[in-house]
Amino acid sequence: MSRFMLISLAPDFEITPEMIQTIISKYNTWTEKLQNQGYLLDVNKLRDGDGRVLRGYGEGQVVTDGPYAETKEVIGGYWLITASSYQEAVDLARDCPTLEFGGTIEVREIEEFPTA
Repeated sequence: MSRFMLISLAPDFEITPEMIQTIISKYNTWTEKLQNQGYLLDVNKLRDGDGRVLRGYGEGQVVTDGPYAETKEVIGGYWLITASSYQEAVDLARDCPTLEFGGTIEVREIEEFPTA
């Protein structure tokens, strides 16, 4: 089994207070489904408006407020899952509520570093 990170990129529209409870309920249901089926390893929402971006080499590093200030891309959260293949990970991601609201799910396989 491989590990994959499903990264939720927020939709490009403003979410109204009336929509929040429905959205939270859908995410909770989907997350519980992944957990009950044995796929879920970890899940978290990233704090809104928090973060720093470091760029550069050596002493030329620059730290700016982030995240992703230049692109306005907003990562809402992530799910760390286990799946037997990339295709299975993609199939699991297809049910993510982010897609119902016009957002994006990025599926990335975790490359394991060798340990000593």
